[in-house]
Amino acid sequence: MLATASGIVRMFNGLSANTWYGKLAISAGAALTAFFSPIYALLLCCFAFTVTDMCYGMKVARRLKRKITSKKNWKGTLSKILDEFSIISLARLLEWSVMDEQGVFILTGGVTVIISLTELWSILENLNTLNPDGPWKALGKFLKKKGEDYIGTEIEINDDDTNNTKVDSSES
Repeated sequence: MLATASGIVRMFNGLSANTWYGKLAISAGAALTAFFSPIYALLLCCFAFTVTDMCYGMKVARRLKRKITSKKNWKGTLSKILDEFSIISLARLLEWSVMDEQGVFILTGGVTVIISLTELWSILENLNTLNPDGPWKALGKFLKKKGEDYIGTEIEINDDDTNNTKVDSSES
């Protein structure tokens, strides 16, 4: 047992170049990995929905002959991803510190589902603009009804939301 411990210490010192900053960096990396590893799939899912929404938003903008600037588009999308990361991380922190849970439970998963469904709704609006005869409008109505049942209140949709003018929510 003692030989194994000294081997671990030698490996740790070798990786950190036996410096205080190196040891701090390795320790911080290990702590961050332990904190985020249970939610990496949730984060990846959220980010995939956001990037997909951006791609369909660009298609709609091209169809409507609106100017697309990649700098603004990526900046808005990256800003949204950073915001989503912050919200999901705060939910994870609350679960981990207050509820003393190591796994992913209702708060982190719930926040991720709400963000992903919002992005999905935006994707469906973009698809409805690209192909108004597709099943997208019916799918949007189904999601609206299920969302209303889940949260127990009516979701209001403005007429502007159904006019086939959806572009990309990262611009707003």
